[in-house]
Amino acid sequence: MSTKTHEIEEPHIERLRRLIEEAYQDHHTGCGGSFGEILCHELHTKGLSFLHLAEKWGVSLPTLGELIWDHCRQLERAPAVDHSYTIR
Repeated sequence: MSTKTHEIEEPHIERLRRLIEEAYQDHHTGCGGSFGEILCHELHTKGLSFLHLAEKWGVSLPTLGELIWDHCRQLERAPAVDHSYTIR
């Protein structure tokens, strides 16, 4: 019987985000070091296309899409139900 403890594996997208952040630690963007700041810098400041950013980061285009989707999902506000809502 093995005495190793089983660690919970880091989710794939979380791992990719962390690795990208770590890759920028020695190559500062001047816009901050969080994944969102890095993503926005590459897309908006440097003007990279999704294809070029995927190539730069060494990920597939679908994976980049998933990283972007995950980032945007985290920006979404919590739902606020309006119980006084009526159909007009």
